[in-house]
Amino acid sequence: MEIPKILEKYRDYLESTYAPANEIILTLEETKPWESKLGGCPYLEDISEYPMGENGRPMIFYAQINLEEMEPLPDFPTEGLLQFYVEDAELYGLYEACKVRYIPTYKKEIEGLVQENPYEAQYEDMEPFDKPGKISFCRKIEPIGTECEEFQEKFFDKVTEEEWDALYEFCDASGCKVGGYPYFVQNPAAYYEDGTVDVLLLQLDIEETCGIMFGDSGNCNFFISREDLRNRNFSDVEYDWQCC
Repeated sequence: MEIPKILEKYRDYLESTYAPANEIILTLEETKPWESKLGGCPYLEDISEYPMGENGRPMIFYAQINLEEMEPLPDFPTEGLLQFYVEDAELYGLYEACKVRYIPTYKKEIEGLVQENPYEAQYEDMEPFDKPGKISFCRKIEPIGTECEEFQEKFFDKVTEEEWDALYEFCDASGCKVGGYPYFVQNPAAYYEDGTVDVLLLQLDIEETCGIMFGDSGNCNFFISREDLRNRNFSDVEYDWQCC
């Protein structure tokens, strides 16, 4: 990454915070059942595998990540699928349960797989995007995000106004991605701030191609603890979204 000249004095620190991520790029293309996607039909070998929420209704399918299609990230599985679902409830299920389904192995033959989302028509008005899309990835390296407590402790009231503006632009963690640093529209989620679940599994942010928008200029995050990620335990993922 090219560090702005005005931030040259902070080069060593900023470079020490670099973390890998996979930027999500969305296109309006059809997807095969096992490919990475936003919305549409998740990989299902049988309709009975589709998650139901605590309210008894089918959960909203947000996204599927085929881990073999992106560059490896520390402690992430390198094979299989990650599917992201939230409760079909008001406010995009903000105060309800989410589910991340990990499928270690999958079939690559369309025959015998579910090819249409059996429940999308029931919740489509609750989706935080206008259209489904195909996900591809671009590996990137990110400096510490502006929402991190360490960033605030390092720079708040300790740099000039011009340096602060340059830092906020250089350390901007917004965008759709897997891994890296999160971006919070308002305040860091409590569980992220106290370090209990500190790995960003997925961030969905404002995006024009598929029309992603949470509330008024908002985004969402899914977090997991490093230990659970290493153990391939996705039963305790935290979901949060914020808007202006």
